[in-house]
Amino acid sequence: MKKLAVIVTLGMALAFLPVAQSLLGPQTADAAQAARMKSAEPSIGKKIIDVLIVRPFAYIVLASAYITYPIAWLVEPYFGDDRARLKKNWIDKRYDYAINRPLGNFDWESR
Repeated sequence: MKKLAVIVTLGMALAFLPVAQSLLGPQTADAAQAARMKSAEPSIGKKIIDVLIVRPFAYIVLASAYITYPIAWLVEPYFGDDRARLKKNWIDKRYDYAINRPLGNFDWESR
């Protein structure tokens, strides 16, 4: 009976997964709305959240990326052997998000 309940629950979860992804996923914006969002100055609340929560967490992630980079560099030949792409994805993106990103702008894209 427990196996049947687990199977039914898993089946229902898998059946509703596309619905949940479309409801919880980011919504597309038209060009004018996207331009307004990019040109708008972040609010004070976003800046405070960025300084108190997001930036410290980003620094921790950046430090862990620097610590684990030698391990990733050693196993990279098994996963494509592209050192420049590894450095860009492993180190540079995290550095840009933690250091170069404007304060309060969470949608900022690096280089």
